[in-house]
Amino acid sequence: MNKLSALFLFFTCIISFNSHALQTVTPLQDIRRECRRLLLSDTAYATEQSFRLTDDVKYNSDAAGYFKSLTTDGNWKDLNYTNDSPSAWPPAWHMYRIMLLCREWNKTQNPQQLAAIHRALAYFIKNDFKCSNWWQNQINIPYTYSSVMLMLDKETNTAEIAYLNNVQVVREQQQKNPTGQNKIWQKDIEARIALLHDDQSAFTAAINSMQSVITKSTAEGIQPDNSFQQHGAMLQFGNYGLHFVNSLLFWIKLTANTSYAFDKDKQQIIFDYCANGLRWTIYKGAMDITAVGRQLRPNFTAKRGANLYDDFNLIKSFDNNLCNYFLDGIGPASTCTLAGNKGFWRSDYMVQLQSGQYMMSVKTHGPFVKRVESINGENLKGAYLNDGVTIIQKNGNEYKNIAPLWRWNMLPGTTTDTTMEVTDAKVTASKNESAFVGQVSDGTIGASAMIYSRLGVTAYKSYFFINDMMVALGAGITAPNKASVVTTVNQRYYNFKTGKHLKGENWVWHEGTGYFFPDRTTELKTVIQKRKADWGSIDKASTGIMAADSVITWYIGHNNSDKYVYMVKPNFGVVDTRKLAYHLPVKVIANSTSAQAVQSGNTIIAVFYKPGVVYLSESQRIQTDQPCMLICKTGTGSSEIWASDPSRKLQMLNIIINKKAIPVQLPQGDMLGSVIKVL
Repeated sequence: MNKLSALFLFFTCIISFNSHALQTVTPLQDIRRECRRLLLSDTAYATEQSFRLTDDVKYNSDAAGYFKSLTTDGNWKDLNYTNDSPSAWPPAWHMYRIMLLCREWNKTQNPQQLAAIHRALAYFIKNDFKCSNWWQNQINIPYTYSSVMLMLDKETNTAEIAYLNNVQVVREQQQKNPTGQNKIWQKDIEARIALLHDDQSAFTAAINSMQSVITKSTAEGIQPDNSFQQHGAMLQFGNYGLHFVNSLLFWIKLTANTSYAFDKDKQQIIFDYCANGLRWTIYKGAMDITAVGRQLRPNFTAKRGANLYDDFNLIKSFDNNLCNYFLDGIGPASTCTLAGNKGFWRSDYMVQLQSGQYMMSVKTHGPFVKRVESINGENLKGAYLNDGVTIIQKNGNEYKNIAPLWRWNMLPGTTTDTTMEVTDAKVTASKNESAFVGQVSDGTIGASAMIYSRLGVTAYKSYFFINDMMVALGAGITAPNKASVVTTVNQRYYNFKTGKHLKGENWVWHEGTGYFFPDRTTELKTVIQKRKADWGSIDKASTGIMAADSVITWYIGHNNSDKYVYMVKPNFGVVDTRKLAYHLPVKVIANSTSAQAVQSGNTIIAVFYKPGVVYLSESQRIQTDQPCMLICKTGTGSSEIWASDPSRKLQMLNIIINKKAIPVQLPQGDMLGSVIKVL
């Protein structure tokens, strides 16, 4: 080889090496490429769930329909762009439709479809739509717009990128000091923008900020009991708590096995929240109504079940404890089960569940936990939705889409003045003023109790879950007009064709559930009605969607009595109900304004509203020197005791069982109100 040839070969190698170096893909570019791939796929967790949980945009529809109906101006004639609805805002639907168009174009690579996407974007940029609801402007649109930019990748044009940088980035930054899921949404958007700018520093900051929100505390977010709160101390499992998981799983997936990966302990907090929190809200594939939050819309419970199923399938790729992510009634047959009592004491929510057989729950509120909100035209009649509402399910269809047909001042489990209109300003502005609201649970059985004081109605109410039954006790019921005060045992669908409503002297049976009334003076009344209503009466955005069906209501009048006792046993036959009515396995041993307690065998669950004594027999008794809730299990030579402080202010408690004193040091700090095992 001569010198000239060798020199030529040397420079060729140098050029080839430099070219290869220039083409080296950085980890951040890898993440961007994977992010784009997921956004362009039909992967559930790669899509913000706000529109998948509604019918605003048909996620499962063929996007070709949206291409066909797009006008030459770049808009859709069926969208009212002047509508300023805070939740169902048509300009946001416009952006979500563009995301679907991007997915379709990615499959076809049709240049006409790409041109349509640019036309639709130009229409939005030209009009620069803004909503009266800050969330649309500072979260929803920046999220969708930055996602579309990632989906288009090199096909974006100068005007589109300028609108991102000069308008949407500015609006996203207007959210100051966000908390909980609002902060996650903000940092999610900033991570997308960082990918678009190939900004490693900004991406690192966004991921680290997301991780800072993943904690268990009494601040907004995941609580020490694995419930989720947002907008203060308000249960938000099916709203912000669901989006929290959706958003974070997306980034956990994208950053896995990279230098940006989420810390293992942060991932575990998310997994624990799902396994020990969210999944307890699902029965027969749908979320409990009282766990959802304010967004009550057609099929809202089933959609959340499907959403969690998608999320949990992703978690299984990270965590091999597959049964931790079993959801009742959804997915293929499984040997996994979920059973027991789960008390979410931080959020005043309790569940008794036996997978495949039944689910019972109760939701209360008081000074420590806010009742569910009604804003943005949502949950328009839910003023009493957290006032001791009990949801009792066997087949899972008992309350499916019942919301517009419910009589909202007679919700299951509540004690209310039926002359009060739930939309009246004085009702919506009121709350339970009592300082005694709490729970006790050992993981198998439990109780939820409260002194109820709202709008002149006072009641001492407790709900005991034991022996696959719920025992509901009420005492000290007072009101200015007791003739209009009732306690609603249940209000659910009634099927005239297949439903059977049978009753005896002190029992009622309906579609696999037995109801028992030990006090034969109980003024139980039954009403069966055919009802028709507009979903718009519950959710403004759902106006025009009609519901019609039959509803059965059992309620107890209080004109002549200030007490009630009833028991409910789901997944129970009519013959067994008739027999059990005369041999109830649970005995009521106290029902007064001082204490309420039940006993089954050697197990006692007691609520002490004030210091006092509950007598088990002439020679046996339980005594406390402070208001509290207890579970006592006595056996041969030993006892087990669980205790809690519903007032959330005590440090010490003394329990005396058969003259034996037991001092109890109660949980403090973030664990105030939680259950402690004493013995």
